[in-house]
Amino acid sequence: MVEHFNVDFVVTWVNGQDKTWLEKYNKYSDEDTLDVKNARFRDFYIFQYWFRAVEKYAPWVHHIFLVTDRQVPTWLNVDNKKLTVVDHSQLIDAKYLPVFNSSAIELNLYKIPSLSEHFVYFNDDMFLNRPIKKTDFFSKSGLPKDTAGLNAIQPMFDFDYIHENNMRIINQNFNKKEVMKKHFFKFINPVNMELNIYTILLFFWPRFTRFFDLHYPYSLRKSKMKMVIQSNHSAYVQTMNDRFRSKQDITIWLVRYYSLVNGEFSVRSPRVGKIYDLYTNFDAANKDIRNGKHKMIVINDDANIDHKMFKKISHSLRQTFEGKFPDKSSFEN
Repeated sequence: MVEHFNVDFVVTWVNGQDKTWLEKYNKYSDEDTLDVKNARFRDFYIFQYWFRAVEKYAPWVHHIFLVTDRQVPTWLNVDNKKLTVVDHSQLIDAKYLPVFNSSAIELNLYKIPSLSEHFVYFNDDMFLNRPIKKTDFFSKSGLPKDTAGLNAIQPMFDFDYIHENNMRIINQNFNKKEVMKKHFFKFINPVNMELNIYTILLFFWPRFTRFFDLHYPYSLRKSKMKMVIQSNHSAYVQTMNDRFRSKQDITIWLVRYYSLVNGEFSVRSPRVGKIYDLYTNFDAANKDIRNGKHKMIVINDDANIDHKMFKKISHSLRQTFEGKFPDKSSFEN
């Protein structure tokens, strides 16, 4: 039976160049030991094109929730009936504020007032790139669309500890052999394409080492997210106590992992999107934006991008997006 349900979009955004925000950040910045400070909070001034893309390519979206820390883009039409600006203080206990830890912020998204059961979570560097359907995110029966692939943790950076934290919880609560047997055709599936190779190589390893994290917009169910977070309360509290990202954190990926091991997802090709590092693949990202090769793209900042290069990339991205979306959306003044 086909269920009729609404799908909301949730997007988080920060302008790290804003003076008021910077004053608050600088008060606590000595605690920021894991993040790359010059790349984590930069704004390329292209966020209005996120809204133009949504309006053009996903007009079916029920509502958009913009989650910020007392910031609203000057161009944003806050009177749009399909838009609600949500402040951190509406989701997060005051004792944890201010918080600059994206992992901590994301763990509270299910608390957004009036959020639909089915929602898609975007970082502000994740863009719709051509027409997309509700069924690209959820099956007709309401299961999140996702790609299951096994992967291995390859320690190099402090951030790799976070993968280990998520996987420890999965291994404590699920038996890999039973999961792989029960959901074999979701982990080994022609739709998974090249990820099948990695999964086969790691198939008989006694415990889960890691899942492939396809850094695309996340299809989530509010009730399931609430269950996962509340079932791992101590890990949640540990993350919330870290004002900045820390080795001890868990992430929203844990919610996705629960869906994978429970088989509560519908298989989707990894080719639905593409991730571009703006330092190494800026030209390719620009080309994809112009041509719309992938339905979704992610354009990641990079710590190797200095101020001069940042300005050049920001200007070029604005030109490319303006060429693709020349008309203002109803979300702009």
